[in-house]
Amino acid sequence: MFKLWSESKKEAKNELKPNLGLKSWNDLNHTEKSNIWKHLSNYFFEHSGFDNNEFEFIGGYPDKDLKKKRILYTITSLNDFYKVNNYTPSFLNNPNLNTACADFYSIFINQSENVVFELLSIYSKLILAERKDDEPYSEKNETEEKFKLRTIEWRFEIFDEFSNRLNKVLGDFGINILLTRLEFIPRQDKKIIEEVYEPVISFLSNSKWKEVSSILADAFQEYRKKTPQGYSNCVTNTVSAIQAFLQILDSEKTGKGAISYLITEAQKKNLIPNDFFTQKIFDNIESIFARERQEIGIAHPKKEYANERNARTILNLSMIFFQHCIQK
Repeated sequence: MFKLWSESKKEAKNELKPNLGLKSWNDLNHTEKSNIWKHLSNYFFEHSGFDNNEFEFIGGYPDKDLKKKRILYTITSLNDFYKVNNYTPSFLNNPNLNTACADFYSIFINQSENVVFELLSIYSKLILAERKDDEPYSEKNETEEKFKLRTIEWRFEIFDEFSNRLNKVLGDFGINILLTRLEFIPRQDKKIIEEVYEPVISFLSNSKWKEVSSILADAFQEYRKKTPQGYSNCVTNTVSAIQAFLQILDSEKTGKGAISYLITEAQKKNLIPNDFFTQKIFDNIESIFARERQEIGIAHPKKEYANERNARTILNLSMIFFQHCIQK
C-alpha cells in the first residue's frame, strides 16, 4: 500500500504535525483561535466580514436552520444566565440572528477559556436535547434490548459527530480539554481516553446511571476550578460516584452501603468479576478511595487539601474501576 512521505519519515511527521504539548485556551493567540474557528465553521457559520459582521451558514449536515437555531438559543441562554458581565452586548441591544452570530464569534475569539467553554457547553447541551425524547424506527425482528441500545446510540449520534470533530481540532492545537457525553473533561493520554474514559462515559450515558453521571460531572466541574478546595471536592464526588454506581448495581437505586460491603455483595450476585486477581484490585482500590476521601476529601476534617495530581489519580482510578465492572 502506498505510503505518505510523513509515514516513512519521522522527521517529516514531526515537522508537519509538531507535538505542541498541552496548554489552555488562554495560551492561544488570535490567529490560532481564528484558525480553530475555520476548522469548525461547518458546525457554526462562516465569518466573512470583519468590518460589518457578515455571516454565512453553510449547507449540508447539519442543515442551516438547525445551526441557526442552536446559535440563537446559545446566545439567548448566555445573555439570560450572565446578565452582569454582559457577554452578548450586540444581542442585548438588538436581539436577532445576526447579532447572535456577532456575539457568538466575538466570545469565541476574544473571551477567556471559562467563557468560551461555557458557550460551547450550552451549544453542546442543545445538540443533546434535539433527540433527547425521540426514538428511531424499530427494525424487523429486533429485540427490546437491542432497540434500547440502538436508541441510546441514535440519540447521541449528532453530538458524537460534533464532539469528535471538536476534540480532533482542539487536540491538534494542544488544548487540554476534551468534550464527552458527560461534559468537558481534562484531556489525558490518547490511549487512556480511547480505551478507558470514552467507553465508560458512553456506558454511563444510559438513563439507568443518571445519578452516577451527575455526581461524576460534579467531580469534573470541581477539578476544572483548579483550586485546593476544588480538587478536594473532586475527590469526594468521585468516590461518591463509585458508591452510587455500586448501590444502583446492587439494588437498582442509590441508598445505603459502604463501598467494601457493596463490592462484596455485587460479587456474590455475580454482577462484577470475582476472580482472585480482580478481588485484589478491588481491595486495593477500595482502600485507596477510603484513605483519600478521609484525608483530602470534604467528607471529613482534612489533614491536607488535595492537589491536581491527587484528584487526577482518583479520577483515573475510578474510570478503571468502572471499566472493569462493565466488562463483566
